[in-house]
Amino acid sequence: MSSLHYPHRPHRYARLFVVTLVLALLIGLSAGVTAAQDPVETEEPTPTETEPGEAPIILSDTRSGDVRTITIELMVQEDTFTTSNRPTTNWVTAPQLRVGFNHSLGNGAQRIFMIWNLSSIPANAVIQNATLEVHLAGASPANDAPVGIQARFLDSRWDPAILTWNNFNPSWGAEIGIGQVPSTPGIIQANFTNVVREWVTGARANHGVMFQGLEDSVAARERIFWARNANNGLHPRLRVTYDVDVAPPTSSMTALPSWSRPGFTVTWSGVDNPNPGGTGIRHFDVQSRANGGAWQNWLTATTSTSAVFPNAQNGVLYEFRVRATDRATPPNVEPFPNNPQASTRVDSLPPVVSINVLPAYTFANTFTVSWSGADPQPGSGIAYFDVEFQLNGGPWQPFALKTTTTAGQVLNGLNGQTYAFRARGVDLVGNVQPHSAVAQSQSTISLANPTADIVPFPAQITVTPNFLVQWTPGTAGPGTSIANYDLRFRYAGGPWQTWLSATTSNSAVFTATLGDGIYDFQVRARDTVGRVGDWTGTFPGNGIVVDAQGPSIVPRTFIPFVPRN
Repeated sequence: MSSLHYPHRPHRYARLFVVTLVLALLIGLSAGVTAAQDPVETEEPTPTETEPGEAPIILSDTRSGDVRTITIELMVQEDTFTTSNRPTTNWVTAPQLRVGFNHSLGNGAQRIFMIWNLSSIPANAVIQNATLEVHLAGASPANDAPVGIQARFLDSRWDPAILTWNNFNPSWGAEIGIGQVPSTPGIIQANFTNVVREWVTGARANHGVMFQGLEDSVAARERIFWARNANNGLHPRLRVTYDVDVAPPTSSMTALPSWSRPGFTVTWSGVDNPNPGGTGIRHFDVQSRANGGAWQNWLTATTSTSAVFPNAQNGVLYEFRVRATDRATPPNVEPFPNNPQASTRVDSLPPVVSINVLPAYTFANTFTVSWSGADPQPGSGIAYFDVEFQLNGGPWQPFALKTTTTAGQVLNGLNGQTYAFRARGVDLVGNVQPHSAVAQSQSTISLANPTADIVPFPAQITVTPNFLVQWTPGTAGPGTSIANYDLRFRYAGGPWQTWLSATTSNSAVFTATLGDGIYDFQVRARDTVGRVGDWTGTFPGNGIVVDAQGPSIVPRTFIPFVPRN
């Protein structure tokens, strides 16, 4: 009656990975083993410490563009097997590895364990292919048909020096696949590409593999492979071809404006070579310098692609450069460029702008307001102006906003109103001058014409042809004064005639050259800005009767006389 031994089969982890087995004849085996005869079977001595796996043998190393393709051969680091009927025996020093079921030695069910040291393969390598190669030393029964051997991941660590069927059985992982192994001695190969790829990338921890055959005590089908300890060069090995990135990444910086405010952002980017094997950028190093000085480390090993530059000072020219490092092992480091990749000068001061001085009084209802200013040097320059006005101390109102002009006009101003102004500048990087709390300049509109009047005569009749005429000093509008006067007269209601022009006096002696009669007088004032008032002369005080020739005229009554202009 047959006996099958397949304990602990964690089917929930299983996934099919087809293993291709290729049989090649083993030529000139030093041991001369055939399918009909078992290798020498002796119990092994007490197990001893084993040496770690040999250094990898480099079979080929080529480069195409930025990709280096390497093929290596890795000797198995540890290999052994366990036996169900000899459950406490450790086989770490045995020259063969056995799988399946054995009667002749009383081993019972047998399982092979192998592990390789893959530390020489960079973690970022691109595994192109991997082949497991073992050498079949013998089989039982002779001329046996091919038998299925299952490969399975191991999910826990194991120590080959103490591994037995009973005392140290590592956790089984997912199934890798099942391959048919013939009974003819020779080279057996299996595709381990995805297995090695998972180990190298870290998708699965490398705890090795276990091989399990048909554990049927009746059929007693067994396969025997040469072990590491055979010391005949026919040990299990992995042949791995992988690509690695040997070119440094490239990086660049986004251009900065010629001028910036403090707290500006520097931005950079990079790309690893686009060819196969590019491992990607691990980090950047960013340097800065001020006014052409020595380069200083600003950010090191940063994964960011932008940052705000701190503590920037006004007027200083800051320059930047960046380099990238990739994820290769060892890493490829891009050299810093000799020249800066981005630069900007800092402008932290706002412009200084003000209203140009206005006269205290403006003598027209239309007048021009102008402003000027500068950005402190070195500076980015003025971008525009904001100008506001207020009327008689009221609220501030827009006059000209975001304007690049330097003057504007007040139209239809009101007499006696005071117009006040203030201006501010905004520079090209956005520094804003604060508005003045008070007006920077103001002007009051003064439109009133000057006035004057004839002083009433003390008597209505004079008997002399020469008499004194007087006129008031008059009044002038705000901001002006009386500059001079014009006077005119008329005789007996006739046409007005010029008497005095641009006189600065307030009185003069008039000579009545036209004879006796009624003389009327009018005056007008001219102010210091050249404005001339209306002719005035209040009736009846602006007229006088001249009676210088006898007989004298004695008025008995006064009849109002309204002169015609």
